[in-house]
Amino acid sequence: MSESLNSKHIGEQLKAARQSKNLTLDDVQKMTKIQLRYLEAIENDNFSRLPGDFYVRAFIRQYALAVDIHPEELLGDQAPASISRTSSLSRAHRDKDDIVRARNQHNSSAVGSLISHHIAKILWIILVLIALGVIWFMTTHMSGTTDNLDNNQVSVTTSSVDKKSSTTSSSSKKQQSSTNTSKSQSKLRLSKPQINTALQTTTYSIKNGADKTHRVKIVGQNGATAVKVNTDDSTILLDQTLTAGEEQTVTIPSSAKAFNVQFTNVANAKLTVDGKSVTISGNTTIFWNVLFNLKD
Repeated sequence: MSESLNSKHIGEQLKAARQSKNLTLDDVQKMTKIQLRYLEAIENDNFSRLPGDFYVRAFIRQYALAVDIHPEELLGDQAPASISRTSSLSRAHRDKDDIVRARNQHNSSAVGSLISHHIAKILWIILVLIALGVIWFMTTHMSGTTDNLDNNQVSVTTSSVDKKSSTTSSSSKKQQSSTNTSKSQSKLRLSKPQINTALQTTTYSIKNGADKTHRVKIVGQNGATAVKVNTDDSTILLDQTLTAGEEQTVTIPSSAKAFNVQFTNVANAKLTVDGKSVTISGNTTIFWNVLFNLKD
């Protein structure tokens, strides 16, 4: 990606736009929260100094928006390659001064890289094991309760059963009708958010969300934000920059087991799932992911 960007002289265009607005690099750093040496590298078309391909694209978009240049016009028709979010996040961190800086990876071991690449799969396996444990516990507990009820059941005479059979049948039908109505009117059931600041991810579980389609709506507000939506099988449903007032709605297929919504500029986005507003992050940050696991 770096070579193709160099040929377009993106750095020269950004620098010229900055100077036309009488802005210094320090001004742009305050606006974008991008470290000064990365901004200098971008203006010099030296993209190899940035922590990875994902940050090349994201930093250029942030810089462009800060100087009122449309990112898509600057980047042209090039479609950036899909970068693993765990791989990208492992190469950068946010300091106390709210500036994004890259970690030095010269001493990273092959084992650490492998764990980072597969961390999402490991978390998914752990969640599945926990779910199986809960199902086993509930099944065992309910079985014991049923046995106790059977042992203490009061016997009734045949005549009593005959007299109440019609009433019981009617009551059963009403209960079944009520149950069906309740299911058809059930709303989105979200778990409490699990926030992982190290991975810059908020994780939700949607109860009774498996084998169903879901509508995800993203609205831009205050400023521009880059949004990417993909399912657990790496299918990309949306990859677009939204400005204030713009919105996009995507449908998650019923075959999906999970889906992730990735943001650049969290404060400039509003997220709803099946009509319910969803908290993206408790902190103001540049990059953030919202992961939804669809449960039975």
